[in-house]
Amino acid sequence: MKRIRKTFTLEELARQLDLPFSGEHSLKLTHACGLDQLRPGGVAYLASASGLSSVPTPRGIHRKQHHEEEISGDEIAVIVPAGTNAEGRNFLFAHDPLAAHVNATALLHPTQHPEGQVHPTATLGENVQLGKNVWVGPQVVLYDGVRIGSGSIIHAGCVLMTDAVIGENCEIFPKAVVQEDCIIGDRVILQSGSVIGADGHGYFQREGINQKIPQVGRVVIEDDVEIGANTTVDRARFTDTVIKAGSKIDNQVQIAHNVVIGEHALISAQSAIGGSATIGHHLIMGGQTGIRDNVRVGNHVTAVARSVITSNIADKEVVGGMPSRPVSQWRKTQALIHRLEELFDRLKKVESRLP
Repeated sequence: MKRIRKTFTLEELARQLDLPFSGEHSLKLTHACGLDQLRPGGVAYLASASGLSSVPTPRGIHRKQHHEEEISGDEIAVIVPAGTNAEGRNFLFAHDPLAAHVNATALLHPTQHPEGQVHPTATLGENVQLGKNVWVGPQVVLYDGVRIGSGSIIHAGCVLMTDAVIGENCEIFPKAVVQEDCIIGDRVILQSGSVIGADGHGYFQREGINQKIPQVGRVVIEDDVEIGANTTVDRARFTDTVIKAGSKIDNQVQIAHNVVIGEHALISAQSAIGGSATIGHHLIMGGQTGIRDNVRVGNHVTAVARSVITSNIADKEVVGGMPSRPVSQWRKTQALIHRLEELFDRLKKVESRLP
């Protein structure tokens, strides 16, 4: 997959996005950017009209952050909320500027899908099935019975083990591994180094010796999921570990065996979910958070950074701390902790007055 650049005039881009615009219709736009990275030909966005003062005026200048370069508002375009006062500037008007900017980015920086091919250094087992226009890169290993849907891209060095199934229009980046019997849905992205379907951490002890429990289940990843670099999702002991549709999991995350994560989760880096936890839809986990094994977490739950959920959580809770508690209670506790030295000194003074 190669990302290229395209150039649009302001009028052409507005037409492609189906948005009204103001300003110079022939202005050439070459790239998407943020307001703090403006340079000629850039398209930025403004989420709220209250930030209009940060946008260069038509004949004014804007000093770029960390640079001495200056730029005029005549040289750039900004996607702004509908109804914003244009003041002669190059604006595109959208009810959702962020979504419009994402679409503009896709137009200005499209990806070029490689033509379907199997690299001569790839190794294919028996009964491998490849859909139309599948691209298989150098040193890829496809075990027996692997099935890959149309339009999917398997980058260099990936390993798909026996009977693994990959859906349509997926992209699996270098050195990712999908182990035997695991099922990947459509439009799934597996970033480099991710491992799907390794054995779960299942052991029992007899006479002080650790004995391995066979992990004979699968991992099922539904449509439109993204798994970050070096993230691991363990296979179930008997049935399925499941990541439901639309979930996005960051780098260096551990999902243990038998876990079920509901739709549209957002899980930040260095987080972990213990075995057999069941999670509702729209979970949000901040960085370095955890969920212990065998708990049930409701829908629309948010765990702030470095919190650990150790017991069942109802719908729409926002929690922090370890063990987690409602975030308002956690913040009060944190405030008291910062006053411990002061409180200790006061206690010593009280004690010194006692007979």
